[in-house]
Amino acid sequence: MPIDLANVDWIYVGVLAVFAFLATTIANLLSFNRRGMAAVLSAVVFGVLFLAWTYYPHGLPLPVRLGTP
Repeated sequence: MPIDLANVDWIYVGVLAVFAFLATTIANLLSFNRRGMAAVLSAVVFGVLFLAWTYYPHGLPLPVRLGTP
């Protein structure tokens, strides 16, 4: 397997999965179950949540870019 699962930051993956779930739920509610609009809104809401979590200066040691520092 090309991915070393021991080196995966599972908390970060879990947080992003929760963000994706919340974004999809919010988008589905806002779009009144229209799938195309829900997909667009989900991407926008996920982007907003991801930017807020990653770049807001809350003092947590989170990765802010891909790759090694």
